[in-house]
Amino acid sequence: MTEPTNKRGLGMKNKAISNNLISDEELELFIEKNCKLLTSKQLADMLHVTEGAIRKQRSNDRSLFPFAKIKGRIFYPADLIVETLHKNLTNSQAR
Repeated sequence: MTEPTNKRGLGMKNKAISNNLISDEELELFIEKNCKLLTSKQLADMLHVTEGAIRKQRSNDRSLFPFAKIKGRIFYPADLIVETLHKNLTNSQAR
């Protein structure tokens, strides 16, 4: 068999990298520090609730947490989850 003539994407780099705006290491560091995404399962495990509870809140437009739907999958930005949790903290007092 012959190889396809269309080799689009092979060896191509992100424009930011190819124009030397940022290095590969800087991109990896940025992704590691700033782009943590959690799945519904990971969020449910972290909050000690079921995935169904997370899904139900999302479907009823009552989700406390912002989310993104990418190719049919739901992702929650970890930094926004922590921020939301901190915003909703209440002080409990001993009785």
